[in-house]
Amino acid sequence: MSAKDDIRSRLDLKEIIAEYVALKPSGANKYKGLSPFTKEKTPSFYVDTAKQLWYCFSTKQGGDLFGFIEKVENIGFREALEKLATRAGVTLEERGFQGDSRRRDLFEVNKFAADYFKAQLPDSPALEYLTRRGVTPASLERFGLGWAPAGFDGLLKYAKARSVSERELLEAGLLSENENGRVYDRFRERVIFPICDYLGRVIAFGGRVLDDSKPKYLNSPETEVFKKGETLYGLEIARKFIQESGDAVVVEGYMDVIMMHQHGLSGAVASLGTALTQEHAHLLARQGTRRLALLFDNDAAGQRATLSGLDQEIGRMFAVRTVLAPGGKDAADILLAGGQADLETALAGGLSEVEFRLNAATEKYDPRTLDGKRAILQMLLPRLRPREVFDSVAIDLQRLVIDRLQLEPKLLDQFLNQNRPKNGTGRGLDDIQMQGMGRSRSSGADEMRLAKLLVQNPALIAKLDGEATFESPLVLEVIKVARQECSSEAIMEHFRGRPEASALFEGMFVPERPHGHMYIPENALDANQTDQFTNEIVGRQREELLRQELVALKAQIPKVALEQQIALFAQCSELQRAIEAERRLRMRN
Repeated sequence: MSAKDDIRSRLDLKEIIAEYVALKPSGANKYKGLSPFTKEKTPSFYVDTAKQLWYCFSTKQGGDLFGFIEKVENIGFREALEKLATRAGVTLEERGFQGDSRRRDLFEVNKFAADYFKAQLPDSPALEYLTRRGVTPASLERFGLGWAPAGFDGLLKYAKARSVSERELLEAGLLSENENGRVYDRFRERVIFPICDYLGRVIAFGGRVLDDSKPKYLNSPETEVFKKGETLYGLEIARKFIQESGDAVVVEGYMDVIMMHQHGLSGAVASLGTALTQEHAHLLARQGTRRLALLFDNDAAGQRATLSGLDQEIGRMFAVRTVLAPGGKDAADILLAGGQADLETALAGGLSEVEFRLNAATEKYDPRTLDGKRAILQMLLPRLRPREVFDSVAIDLQRLVIDRLQLEPKLLDQFLNQNRPKNGTGRGLDDIQMQGMGRSRSSGADEMRLAKLLVQNPALIAKLDGEATFESPLVLEVIKVARQECSSEAIMEHFRGRPEASALFEGMFVPERPHGHMYIPENALDANQTDQFTNEIVGRQREELLRQELVALKAQIPKVALEQQIALFAQCSELQRAIEAERRLRMRN
């Protein structure tokens, strides 16, 4: 039995959740209460003790015991595992969680190096530089700033004398190796900025030179614990403020973050020389971010970084404002010059995503010319199209484009219709033939329901003959996992932390409605209905496979000799009869 299964067997989901949520009975094996993740008056949080699962309709999230602790405590899976293991009295083996023992080594090695760099700061030129930039002793301590001295082996010698191996330093990215195999300190004569994960563990370093040497900034290489696209500098310090206020500000540099925190602007974090990514968005969301300000430079690179971030999950997950720094300066320089009031005013205002996108397009192309208007529309096209049923950004952007470019609404509609994305590369002969035959693929709703049923009862996979007739990538992925490991836990584990998990779990916790003196789930299927529904899907699947075989045979007919064509026609007739028989059987059922 794995550690996770052992913990599940010893702990009761309802008892754990009841410490955070006041639960009331809501049908057989079901409980409901107010969501612990949002403010609400009507219960939308459900627990199923039979399945040992929970679902929150307010936040569209659900999962098992570990997922609940992750979300309610704002911690990672490993931390949730350790917390619950302690409660359950389960001992986690050193290598019981894949890769973890090595990760702990890297954290320790990075902390060792951070202490070394910090100890070099008092007698270094870095201290004078940081003091000149306005960094206080409290901020030096808070952010753990340090200095990497000159020389190729200062850290290397220090580490060896304390039994920290060369291999460990290499794996942590603290050493470099030349083509001759010689190793040496990666950071030399640089101000050191320790980079931490959101839990405050040192995972990497950034180093800045004090002269005109290149590169000006040098970061650690990516390691098992450090991924630039998944890390935000200063988040471990900003985290508490973000959780309490829901506000975060993304800036460009280390010094911007340090100086903003020093001046009480406590929601500041920075990306590490990369555009904002989908992983950054989810990292901020886990800390409770609701409103996000992007304070990047006003130059072309800053504008590209902002647009790139908006094109990721950032623009969909938060209320985003883009802020132009007063005078085009860095936040750190503004604060050093006494411009805190101006910066706070800028942060309180800013442009909405819609205004920023249109401004960026009209600065690049001339909105007074016909060609310019076409280019602007083409640049904005990905966000002019709604991404969902109600897409407020697309709606507002369409209104603003009509107003600023002085377009007739019907002309914009024509443009969007002409540029509507096409499915595939065009219709071939097979597609036309199948269309004429009245294809009977499962509907999207049916496929989604099948996926949910497979999560609840993976044994149903035995009834499915193949995967070729399913169009939904989510359904295909669920089927694949169910075939490999026929258990609900395995499917849940596969989708852990992914948005698709919400859609799969929601089907298990449909709101209940009164029925006489009882409460029954809306749209729920009893055992007999589940069987009927699965047989229906399987019947459609068999029919579709026969159709695909028929299309393939018809495509061969023009390519072969006459006598072979006659044989193929006979086979096609047999397949057509089989299809009709399958349809009649399905309709009777």
